[in-house]
Amino acid sequence: MARVWRWGWALGATLPFAALVVASLAFRWSWPDLLPTEWWWEARRTVRLPIGWDYVASSASRALPALLTSVTVATAVTALGLAVAWPAARVIAHERFRGRQAVELALLAPLVVPELAVALGLAVSAVQLGVAGTWWGVVAAHVVPTLPYLVRTLAAVEQGFDRDLADAARVHGADAWAVFWFLRLPLLAPGVAAAALFAFLLSTHLVVLTVLVGQGRVETTAVQLFARLGGGAALDPVSAALALLLTLPGVLLLVVLDGVLRRRVDLRGAVLRT
Repeated sequence: MARVWRWGWALGATLPFAALVVASLAFRWSWPDLLPTEWWWEARRTVRLPIGWDYVASSASRALPALLTSVTVATAVTALGLAVAWPAARVIAHERFRGRQAVELALLAPLVVPELAVALGLAVSAVQLGVAGTWWGVVAAHVVPTLPYLVRTLAAVEQGFDRDLADAARVHGADAWAVFWFLRLPLLAPGVAAAALFAFLLSTHLVVLTVLVGQGRVETTAVQLFARLGGGAALDPVSAALALLLTLPGVLLLVVLDGVLRRRVDLRGAVLRT
């Protein structure tokens, strides 16, 4: 039974991506055909203009610059979000102070308020601060909706950290940097990696906020895909290819983080065995 559930879960997880892959390679695909009647590589011999992946790879589509913008924005949002959220999560997890519930409520406000209202408010603020239509303005705006998820995730991770270990390390002469680098970070690395991955994925998928704050000057893959599908058009090969490109950075980051964490666990196990 467990094997059936695993296979069912794997099929449900991969089926949408398989459909996107087929759609990105199709040239003619209409209902009720189960597979395309003409593929992209067959039609490219007779069609003069770039189609499908040829168009996505061309400079006319601006898909690759948009993908680079998505990755750089999401990376900066993740780093800045961790720098802000981790200290706040540490205080919330370990300290008891007056107004603690008010602080938690304020951090959760972007989740309670409708996304469009948050985006409009941030767009007005960006205009007043003179950062509207800039890369840094979009990065700062993306940090706002990612903070609630980062703080909640990191606070749960911090609650599992035994501060007696840090006190013992300080007694034996370790400074604050050594405690963080050699004790806190290795123990909390899986939870921090999960929070970072979530913030990265959330940033790459933000559309309304990017459009309003970026004012059309900061183009990401999500914005491109929304522009193609916003008018209610059917899923064409270019849109399917853009959707696959949108998932690519998150998948690569997941693979990299998984490899790094497995290597740290193996190294720690080797040290303990010696």
